[in-house]
Amino acid sequence: MLYGKENRDEAEFLEPIFGSESEQVDLPKYKLAQQSIEPRVAYQLVQDEMLDEGNARLNLATFCQTYMEPEAVKLMSQTLEKNAIDKSEYPRTTEIENRCVNMIADLWNASEKEKFMGTSTIGSSEACMLGGMAMKFSWRKRAEKLGLDISAKKPNLVISSGYQVCWEKFCVYWDIEMREVPMDKEHMSINLDKVMDYVDEYTIGVVGIMGITYTGRYDDIKALDNLIEEYNKQTDYKVYIHVDAASGG
Repeated sequence: MLYGKENRDEAEFLEPIFGSESEQVDLPKYKLAQQSIEPRVAYQLVQDEMLDEGNARLNLATFCQTYMEPEAVKLMSQTLEKNAIDKSEYPRTTEIENRCVNMIADLWNASEKEKFMGTSTIGSSEACMLGGMAMKFSWRKRAEKLGLDISAKKPNLVISSGYQVCWEKFCVYWDIEMREVPMDKEHMSINLDKVMDYVDEYTIGVVGIMGITYTGRYDDIKALDNLIEEYNKQTDYKVYIHVDAASGG
């Protein structure tokens, strides 16, 4: 979502109500005040602004964390100051990330002989962006090697209409045609009878979704894989799967 002047509240100032010198002044809401205020007052102001927010434990509509073990929250708060991108400064954090990648590879039955890689992300939306970019670049490399005119038309991504909005964002940012496989009462996840009709030599990949937001269903990844394996036997323009496992993963 984008924000601007049209999103402002009618009131331009905040009014602290706590025992502090800050009580004597109004605080501007959309610019920095000339004088600083006490940290505890700033904390209380922000906390009070969120009193009417929705309860995350009752939120079943989006991919948010509705509950976390207190020990996990404590670990996160204790490591907030780490600049995790600085791998040389924080080698133990880096090793924990590496172990997580290896755990996921093992969970997905990657063999010891296979080369696999992974990275930490801010969340599942960033992971989809990185996965989508990898699909596009890999497709472009394969297509150029086969002599396909990659400028003749847009590359496309095949996905069910139950996708999360980050995929639409990816297609807009990276100039990809999104091909939606419609869902209906008989097909509450990706329609395996129709999905291959949307695939051609410009398809960068097919996304299987493990956790469709508004139906609660998982795409049948095994059956989808079987369909694509059969398709790939008949063409030089191979197609691969990206599993969006934001929920089911």
